[in-house]
Amino acid sequence: MNRLGLFLTRFIKTESSSGIALVTACVIALAFANSPLRDSYESFFSPFHDFINEGLMAIFFFLVGLEIKREFVEGEFKNPKNAALPVIAAIGGMALPAIIFAALNSSGSASSAWAVAMPTDIALALGALALLGSRIDSSLKIFLLTLAIADDLFSIVILGIFYSSGISAIKIASTIGAVLLALALPSGKKITTTRLINWIHPYSAFIIIPLFALANIGVYIDFSSLKEIILSPIASGLIFGRVIGKIVGITLFAWLAIQLKFAIKPASLSFKEIAGAGALAGMGLTVSLFIADLALTSTQDLAQVKVGLIVAALISAILGLSILRKYSNKSD
Repeated sequence: MNRLGLFLTRFIKTESSSGIALVTACVIALAFANSPLRDSYESFFSPFHDFINEGLMAIFFFLVGLEIKREFVEGEFKNPKNAALPVIAAIGGMALPAIIFAALNSSGSASSAWAVAMPTDIALALGALALLGSRIDSSLKIFLLTLAIADDLFSIVILGIFYSSGISAIKIASTIGAVLLALALPSGKKITTTRLINWIHPYSAFIIIPLFALANIGVYIDFSSLKEIILSPIASGLIFGRVIGKIVGITLFAWLAIQLKFAIKPASLSFKEIAGAGALAGMGLTVSLFIADLALTSTQDLAQVKVGLIVAALISAILGLSILRKYSNKSD
């Protein structure tokens, strides 16, 4: 296996494992937020909230920048023909969820939060994919990974264009600035982009992202009004946008890209598998929560976002795993 292949294998394994850490952090946060220790949970994280969301998350966005840079230098983005299919699919998987969310929230306090429906969480998607083990062909893993990285790239662009005017200089520096720094950083012979990713990635995957989830995902859920919350325009916009929008947008744009000869589909990758990957792409927390924190000011709106993202992630995981378990080309 070549050096890039070894890197991808290690990267995917780390992301897959970190998905478990992220889910564990979410479960702990939700458990504390809905227990008698709720006030203690909130008071504990309150002093560290800015440090985690702006300080530690700057490292996460720096890593995102490095991942994007590596893809252009030696990964899938280096060859436009290889990158075209997942990149075009990513565009469809971002556009349709945003349109669905915007349609359900055309007026009101969440009208500017359409981008919350767009990002895919690499750790969650690859973590769910890892549950299928050797059933999954490497072409599907690379497709989903490249799609998620393209998703990150477009999310950063959208963050810079639509959400930078109303945020502080610190937040700009910790997000867009961190990504730009990574892209501008020269890659030497000793300190290469791949080595930097290998060094930072475990800290981001197993410490920073779980801490972010612990500090942000905890939401008190009044089960007597849970149905009302889920049916709210914000939560339902995220659920329909992410569950339906992702799978339809990704599969449709992938099909169009192939039909119009903008991209070539690997022989080992079927459209049913692309649909399964599209469903898994509906799992999104980290960047979506970050954008929600910028776009929304109401605690009630943010609570609905969290519930919508959690429900969407659960449905997307079940749907994606069911599709891939049934239609994956590679047998055990």
